[in-house]
Amino acid sequence: MKSAPFWREALLVFFGVLLLSLPQAALLPLLDRDEPRFAEASREMFQSGNYIVPTFNHAPRYAKPPLIYWCQTFCFGIFGENAFAARLPSLLATAGTALLLFMWGDRLGNRPMGLAAALSYAFCLQAVQQGRVATADAALIFFMTLTAYTGWKLLHHEPPPKEKPMPRSVFCTGSTLRAWTFRMVVALAAGFLAKGPEAWLPLVALLICAGTWRARVFFFGWFLASLVLMCLWAIPAYIATHGDYWRVGLSEGVGERMVVGLQGHGASSLGWYLLGVPLYLLLFWLSALPWSPLLVTHRKKLFTSWKQDLLDAYLLLNAGLIFIVFSLMVTKLPHYTLPAFPFLALFFARRWVQAGLPPRLPVRLAVGAGIGFAIVAAVGIPLALAAEVTPSPVGVLVREAKGELTPATEFALVDFQEPNTIWEMRRVVNGYGQVIPEENVLSYLGQPGARAVILSTALWQQISTKTSKTLPSWKIYEARGFNAAKLKWTDLTLVVNTQ
Repeated sequence: MKSAPFWREALLVFFGVLLLSLPQAALLPLLDRDEPRFAEASREMFQSGNYIVPTFNHAPRYAKPPLIYWCQTFCFGIFGENAFAARLPSLLATAGTALLLFMWGDRLGNRPMGLAAALSYAFCLQAVQQGRVATADAALIFFMTLTAYTGWKLLHHEPPPKEKPMPRSVFCTGSTLRAWTFRMVVALAAGFLAKGPEAWLPLVALLICAGTWRARVFFFGWFLASLVLMCLWAIPAYIATHGDYWRVGLSEGVGERMVVGLQGHGASSLGWYLLGVPLYLLLFWLSALPWSPLLVTHRKKLFTSWKQDLLDAYLLLNAGLIFIVFSLMVTKLPHYTLPAFPFLALFFARRWVQAGLPPRLPVRLAVGAGIGFAIVAAVGIPLALAAEVTPSPVGVLVREAKGELTPATEFALVDFQEPNTIWEMRRVVNGYGQVIPEENVLSYLGQPGARAVILSTALWQQISTKTSKTLPSWKIYEARGFNAAKLKWTDLTLVVNTQ
């Protein structure tokens, strides 16, 4: 039977992954602390027109380079300032990574292998969790995968016949070299602009596997060219912030995460650090569901007759470098090793096909998982929100008080200062939030002009019962929700003075 044209199957992979991601991305309010930080910074960039230095709550945000903010502002301009638009760049990047893996498998002469790799990555548990959120990770993974795939194409531009070992260091020339060079330079630059220097780890694997000094010189030259491209943003950012963007951003984003557990995500002692080193190897089996059990149930067929070739070494080296670097960091989060999963998915699919196992099984598992996740999101999220089990109680407060809040309303935070508060309040209010001590709540609300305060319900009850004065007829709204950042239930109160 004649197979479908490549472009038709490629579009099916891309849009299939994208469509099955929509329920989660469109229905769920922004979670945790990172999503609101990224989304709000992008909204402020969109509103201010300053595309060089992002801000959060009108303060410079140096934690990440600007690419994800640029992408989110573009989506805000089309779809409005909402959670779906903030997550859309990640959805597109995840679908794009799946497409790259499908293309890679097809270039290796085995389209079913590419399909198994693409779907095994896109619908594994960790990718479903982190590949659809409004952060920079999905974009980073796409450009890291593009760097690795482009580097392989530059070294091995002729796809080898099925099951034939890859030729070593056959460097392409002419127009092919120019086309793939452009992609390499853009991928290296965009990867750094997505999240930082970790995007260059595939370049290390390329330099090791290149085989000739001529190829290594080319790769180093392309790296320098990507630095020139990055400077189109970096120089204006350095000037605008007097170097703070680079000093603070690189210090916290790279240096401090290596040696300090930021925001409580790391070991507090040498003993806990040593225990945490193998954490990612243990988490792999959970993160790679549903295909990770196949590595155990079919281990004999997969690895008994395995003869490692250059591509296997290249894929495992890329994955291994990521695991090693992030395992040695003090700051640890489960998704830090997700950039390794495209390489592991392709390695798994390649071993599966070469071992003579039916490629339909991992595809069916992945598609089943993707459909299952989509159904759970499409049904479960609306039911949870209807039952007032919301991860965004501030969003509930803002909707309830929408008639009282105006663009001119000033607002303050007291003991609840999660980034989601700024994101939700500024959906209606033009100004920025300020933090005030609890003893100033009543005096702040009593000042002239429209004002609002968000605080825990317990604290508001304490303040209102302690005062000996009769409180004015302020509007008071209450909501209960689940604080995903701290994994606990939270009761909040919004007090609004409309005068």
